[in-house]
Amino acid sequence: MTGRKTTLLGRRIGTNERLRKQERVRKVKHGFDCAWCWFKRRGWILAVVLVVLSVLAIHNRFYLQRFNPLELRHLQYVEIEGNRMLSWEDVMQGAQVETGMLMSELNADSVEAALSQLPMILSVKVEKKFPSSLYIKLHETSPVLTVLSEGRATIYSEKGYPLPYSVATAMRLPVLDVASMEHVKSVTQFLVEMRKCDMELYDRVSQVSWSDEDNCMKVYFRDVGFTALFKDRDSNKDQFTLYKSLENGFAKDLLCAGEVDMRFLGFAYVRNYDKRCVNG
Repeated sequence: MTGRKTTLLGRRIGTNERLRKQERVRKVKHGFDCAWCWFKRRGWILAVVLVVLSVLAIHNRFYLQRFNPLELRHLQYVEIEGNRMLSWEDVMQGAQVETGMLMSELNADSVEAALSQLPMILSVKVEKKFPSSLYIKLHETSPVLTVLSEGRATIYSEKGYPLPYSVATAMRLPVLDVASMEHVKSVTQFLVEMRKCDMELYDRVSQVSWSDEDNCMKVYFRDVGFTALFKDRDSNKDQFTLYKSLENGFAKDLLCAGEVDMRFLGFAYVRNYDKRCVNG
């Protein structure tokens, strides 16, 4: 009884538990002996190398602090998607990047800002891909309206800049009065909003001009005999929906209208009502 071992709490330690404990101690001792033997044979070499590297790092810490691993990477591949009118060279020149430049000097936001300034680009997304690639996705501008001047048709984009499209395309677009050229950007923005809200209504626009008297857009549709007045700003889906509701609900009354003023919220104002009435 006196030879039995117990824990600090008085619990008896059985034979099997004692044998397992002895085996664990033996394995730990054996592992330590093996590690020590390996260190005496080869491990000291690794220790010497680590000491030398540590000394060199301490003495050259000034250069290590300025070391940038990104400088080891250079731009090798540029993937461009969505360019129809712009060539690969045009996009690269506009982005102000070239293959071979350091990836650390390449900033995706700066490339996006540079490309967004190009008249032919409406929106752009730029992404750096590890280790040495650049991905550029473009959304080029599209034709919105045409300006006829001296027998020549010039197409303008959403940004209000000329586009190199054919005359056949120009004839399918709304025409801007040449006298309203100073308002071309406002008119294009208005037509872009109309196209986004109601493509069918946009396709019916025949001509657009700017009224200095009313300070608004004057829109001529292909299938009606009156002129519609719209605000140059804050034109939205509600305005265009209201206009189409008037056409559908008051078609006969609108036959006598000279101008339909859509600049008011929730209602329209008909001007020159008796202009087209045969019976007064």
